[in-house]
Amino acid sequence: MRRIFFCRIFFIFFLLIFSLTSYAFQGKKSRVTLSDSSRISLITCSQGDELYSVFGHSAIRVTDQHHNLDIVFNYGTFNFNEPGFYPNFVRGHLRYILSAYPFKDFVNEYVLEKRWVYEQRLKISLPEKQYLFDSLLINYRPENRFYPYDFFNDNCATRIRDIFDQAIPRKITFDYSSFNKGQSFRQLLEPNLKQSPWAKLGINLLLGLPADRVATPWQYMYLPDHLLAAFEHASFITDSSKQSFAQKPEVLLKGEILPEKFIWGSPFQVFLLVLLFAIYLSYKDFKRGIKSFWFDKTLLISIGLLGVLFTFLWAGTAHKSMVWNFNLLWTIPFHLIVAFFLSIKKLRKWVNTYFRVTLFVLLFTLILWPFLPQTLPWAIYPLVLALALRLFVITRFHKGI
Repeated sequence: MRRIFFCRIFFIFFLLIFSLTSYAFQGKKSRVTLSDSSRISLITCSQGDELYSVFGHSAIRVTDQHHNLDIVFNYGTFNFNEPGFYPNFVRGHLRYILSAYPFKDFVNEYVLEKRWVYEQRLKISLPEKQYLFDSLLINYRPENRFYPYDFFNDNCATRIRDIFDQAIPRKITFDYSSFNKGQSFRQLLEPNLKQSPWAKLGINLLLGLPADRVATPWQYMYLPDHLLAAFEHASFITDSSKQSFAQKPEVLLKGEILPEKFIWGSPFQVFLLVLLFAIYLSYKDFKRGIKSFWFDKTLLISIGLLGVLFTFLWAGTAHKSMVWNFNLLWTIPFHLIVAFFLSIKKLRKWVNTYFRVTLFVLLFTLILWPFLPQTLPWAIYPLVLALALRLFVITRFHKGI
């Protein structure tokens, strides 16, 4: 989903284009009247190798040979130079921008990245094209072009879905028979993350309970691939006829098919090694008593830092999809504090109590892992098991005062 982490060079280039081209897009009062040769299309771009491109992208193309017009309306850009860009990005207040620029400049990026680009021409009347085009121009006005991005509900794909639905007078009827219904927002992301295991883990850890809501077929269209499929099977239905809404997708740019490959060093493999080392260390501690807590300190500090991050994203930002994060059952921020008390020969009573309560919570979480209302990633299961094992060893052999 083109969250569009556009590089600065591309964005600056686009800004230059905006200032030099498009007589219709700089607030002029003159109105471009589309001709019979005009076309409006949905553009869908395949996923790429980088994280910012892993969900693909959607845009709108407007062409008119009579006016020598071939532009793209892109809801997936943002301004790196906007005041407070990085704080706003972290806190979930980043404003995305509807940009408009020549199609050739849009597609050049996908040529470089060797990605597929598809076009679906809308089968709508000239008055409908004109009304839709005028609506896009209104949205492009400086006072309208910014919008608050939301990963599931307001992004580059949902904006296109909504403007087509609202700006075309005839009612569009969608046929969702091609959708595998009943999936959650989180499940819909899975196919795009198969070849990016660490990105998959990171996203699944950051997303909270809202990501596990079952999405309606309408909401499926927050992903470009589902938007393409929905448009392909959409139609205008009247009492006497049924007319398809869009043509079948046409390949504008052939890219490379991303190969499926076995990935060494996946999260599960790494955390399985951590668990095996925890088992080995615990065996040694059972034999000769606890000699060093360096491993436990590292574990507690690392996991505690994750807990601080999840708590901040929940309570300190506007990221709606990151609230009610059940990963806080094991990434408890207080781990950061108690880790430093492990150097004391005798644990303070409250620290020992903390470890015992935490161990109980971890065992509860491990047992109920598949049944929790939020889907917790199985790749992290060995790490949580390792933490539980080490807390058991600490409470069993470390004397308290």
